[in-house]
Amino acid sequence: MSGLFYIFVILVAYQMDFQTVRGYTLMQHLSRQASNLQYGLNLANKYNHRYGGTGVKVAFSARTSGNYYYSSGNIIKFSYVYTNQGLCLKNGQYFSAPHSGLFAFSWSLRTYSSHVAYTSIRVNGYIRQKSLCYTGTTSYADSCSNTVVLSLNRGDNVGIYSDASKAYIASYYSSFAGWEL
Repeated sequence: MSGLFYIFVILVAYQMDFQTVRGYTLMQHLSRQASNLQYGLNLANKYNHRYGGTGVKVAFSARTSGNYYYSSGNIIKFSYVYTNQGLCLKNGQYFSAPHSGLFAFSWSLRTYSSHVAYTSIRVNGYIRQKSLCYTGTTSYADSCSNTVVLSLNRGDNVGIYSDASKAYIASYYSSFAGWEL
């Protein structure tokens, strides 16, 4: 009896393929739907959408490796990289957005007595936020930090820059991190 059932199902499916809806057979409708679905998945993959792309979220964390002076306009190098998921932190200097979206960035800097560390986070060279560490004439160190959420386009570059004529950045205590929201 089950053999007859399968033959019946095959005959019904075969017959349904000849029935038309708006000029298309059932198999033609299914074929068009499959093509549309594939097109959507390809489009999502092209723009690295989480549901059709790699699904990997971007995140990085790095710190400086020594005490350095940076003149105004120079990018600060965070050469000791802890995490670089997505490989978007380039040379420890800047983040390059792999796709458009919202990203959070945080940086923390330390400077020693009688020094200043006036810095900014920049997107493609344009200042988006600033931070100031200044110890004055005291013999103490000062730390400062800032966090910002940025809407980026694919290929945008984000880095931490010195805005002082001579910013002193202390090693081990200065870091830069970012992650996708």
